Amino acid sequence: MESQPAQQAILQKITLGDLELPNRVVVAALGRGRADHEARAPTDLHAQFYSNRASAGLIITECSAISQDGDSYLGSSNIYSEEQIQGWKKVVDAVHEKGGRIFLQIWHGGRTAHPDRNGGHIPLSSSPVAVVGGGNTLPGVVPKEATLEDIKTVQENFKRAAQNAKDAGFDGVEIHGAHGYIIDQFLRDGVNQRTDSYGGSVENRARFLLETVKEVLTVFTPQRVGVKFSPMNTFHTMSDSDPAALYSYVLQELSKLNIGFVEITEGFSFDSQVHQEAKDKFFQERTEKSVRELLKPHFTSGLYITNQGYTIESGNQAIESGQADLVSFGALFCANDNLVERIENGLTLNALSNVKDPEVRGKYLYSHLPDGYTDVSVYEAKE
Repeated sequence: MESQPAQQAILQKITLGDLELPNRVVVAALGRGRADHEARAPTDLHAQFYSNRASAGLIITECSAISQDGDSYLGSSNIYSEEQIQGWKKVVDAVHEKGGRIFLQIWHGGRTAHPDRNGGHIPLSSSPVAVVGGGNTLPGVVPKEATLEDIKTVQENFKRAAQNAKDAGFDGVEIHGAHGYIIDQFLRDGVNQRTDSYGGSVENRARFLLETVKEVLTVFTPQRVGVKFSPMNTFHTMSDSDPAALYSYVLQELSKLNIGFVEITEGFSFDSQVHQEAKDKFFQERTEKSVRELLKPHFTSGLYITNQGYTIESGNQAIESGQADLVSFGALFCANDNLVERIENGLTLNALSNVKDPEVRGKYLYSHLPDGYTDVSVYEAKE
């Protein structure tokens, strides 16, 4: 009898606490601007989009603001009103009907929010340092330095958002600690200039995050909670003087809380050339040669999801090397709603780059239309 070929690592089962994942392919959070602009709630398009990707091991939704003042983007689907909860419930039900698993990414934009986008609120941050850009290309405004009372309010809103997600039927939540939003603004000293117990040392800068996680853990069991980080990425003018020390500490502390997973963005930039140059410089004198190799040993309580710039081949290699447990994909899931089936059957993948005109591609990615969202035929290669 002929032996069967070994199953690709990315297609192998794995467990997240008591949740069995049929494969290690994760839908990364994808903000696509399709929410109702008035209600800031998901629509029937969202239910179709996410349920079409239910074969993924895990779906992580687009970032969902925990309060109006923390909303940075037009067309984002949020989680602080009853209408939003009911909108998300339709999404969750559609995914569950197809046997999928879905976590809500909960988020506060911090200084990236803008009064013209968030109901007129002056944005909050760790320190009064404006972002360059942000707020859907509106110039950043100088944020208010969060008081201790403000900090407590934001943490309570994260807890409330987690409860709202639970009420909507989500399997868990991912706390957004990446990409220059409010948790990131407390973590990294390129922005955090505080001199109180939330600034200065690594331990102090991590305090806001860890307290927030503990609030969320009063709603969901630890294995149903994850956190996303972008330790090296400069998006939204972020930086840190010693990211290795900061994030090794953060991951060790999160391990003590027994959370289910972390999702770590590998990139130093979303510009591929800038990314490669910065990566080469950072790792040139280190034995480790990637962010996952540097950080995964420090997280011991759950699964390590690696993110940004992966192909199926490089994703398989990351898992096979033991440097990741799962891989999350953004662009590939934009273009391929049946990505898992295409991997299983060795089929050619659609690609965003098949849309040659960048302006047209941008309209497909961010609009209110089904074209390029629930209809991925636009990303097929043309003869």
